[in-house]
Amino acid sequence: MKLTIVEFLDQLTRPEWGLIGAFLFLYLVRLYYLVFFTGRLVIKQRKEVIANEQATQAISVLLTVRNEEDNLKRLLPELLSINTVKYEVIAVDDFSLDNTYSVIGSFRQKYKHFKISSLNEETRFSAKLAQNIALKAAQNDWVLMLPVDAHDLNHDWLGGFAVNTATSYRNVMVGYNRIQAHPGWYNLLYRIENFEQQIRSAGFISNGIPFVYFEENVAFRKKEYFDIGGYGQKTKEPYANLELIINQFITRKNTVLLLNQDTSLSREIKTERDDFYNLLERSYRIERYLPKWKRGVLAFETITQVLFLPFLLLVLFLFFDLWPVIASLSGFLFLGRIIMIKIVQNRLNERKIFISSLVYGMLMTYFKLFYRWYFSQTNRNNKWKIKV
Repeated sequence: MKLTIVEFLDQLTRPEWGLIGAFLFLYLVRLYYLVFFTGRLVIKQRKEVIANEQATQAISVLLTVRNEEDNLKRLLPELLSINTVKYEVIAVDDFSLDNTYSVIGSFRQKYKHFKISSLNEETRFSAKLAQNIALKAAQNDWVLMLPVDAHDLNHDWLGGFAVNTATSYRNVMVGYNRIQAHPGWYNLLYRIENFEQQIRSAGFISNGIPFVYFEENVAFRKKEYFDIGGYGQKTKEPYANLELIINQFITRKNTVLLLNQDTSLSREIKTERDDFYNLLERSYRIERYLPKWKRGVLAFETITQVLFLPFLLLVLFLFFDLWPVIASLSGFLFLGRIIMIKIVQNRLNERKIFISSLVYGMLMTYFKLFYRWYFSQTNRNNKWKIKV
C-alpha cells in the first residue's frame, strides 16, 4: 500500500520515529568521535623526525621538589647520565623538611649541567613559585617539566623531544605519562582515568581543539610563558599549575603529539581514594579555565556519551523487532573502540587495563557526571579540599 506525502510526514512526526531519530543522531556523533578523535591517534600518529640532528636545540629539564629525598636518589643518576642530547637540569627545592636539599647539592658537585635553587620559607602556592624560579633560571629556549616520581627513564626519552625542537613553528610537545601498576582498586581506577584524560586531550588536539590535562612530560618554549605574564591571577588556583598556562598558547599547528613508548614516562604515584578524586577534580578545574567554545565542545561530547546508552536500551525495549539492526550498529561501534583502544595502549605500553578501561568508559561516565555536579556545588560553597 502506497503512502501519500501527508501520511508519510505524519508517521515521521510520531514519538517513536523521534526516538529512533535521536538514537541515530547520538550514534553518528559517537561514531564521529571514535573515527576522527581516537581513530586519528591510531591512523596518523603525529611524530616528526628531524633528519639533521645537529639542528636540534638544547632542552632545560625542570624539577620542583618537596621532601623527595628517596625519589631524587633514584631519579637523578638516571637523568643526569643521559648523553645523547644537549640539556641542563634545574631543580628547585620547595622548602623541604627532609634531606632533599642535601641530596641535590651532592649531585650538583658531580654534574656541571645540574643547577639548583630553593625557596627559603613556607609559602602558599609554593609549587608555582618554584616553577617560576626554575623557568627564570633556564638557559635554553625549550623547557620540559619532569615529575620526580618518574621511573626507569627510556634511553631515547629526551632525544625523542630534542629531535622536534628544530622546527621553528613548534611551541609545544606532548608526551605520555603512564602510572605503574600496584594492587588495589583505586590504583586501577587512577591508571584508567589517567589514560582516558590523556587520550581525550590528544584527540582534541588532533582536531584543532587543543588543551592538556597534565604539565608533566610536556615541553614548550619558555618565551610563551613569559609573554603572557606567567601565572598572574592564576597563582592561587589550587589544583593545576602549568597546564593553565600551556592551555593559553597551545594550538593544533604548533603542537606535536609524541605518543609512543620512547617518549613516555613511567610514574610511581600514590593512588589512594583521595588521589583518585583529586585527579577528577583537577580535570574539572582545568576545563573551567578553557575558552567557552572549547568548554562547549567538551560538554557536547560528554552529553552525547551520557545519553547514548540510555537511548540504546530504550530503543531496544520499545522496538525489539529492530534488535538485529540496533545490535549490529552498536556492535560495530563497540568493536571499533576495542580495536582502537588496544592499538593505542600497545603503542604506549599500557598493560593490564584493556578490559577494565572499556567497562570504565561506559559506566564511570555517569559517576563522573554526578561527581562533577557534586564538586561544583561544594566548590561554590567553598568546602572542597584545597591541594597546593
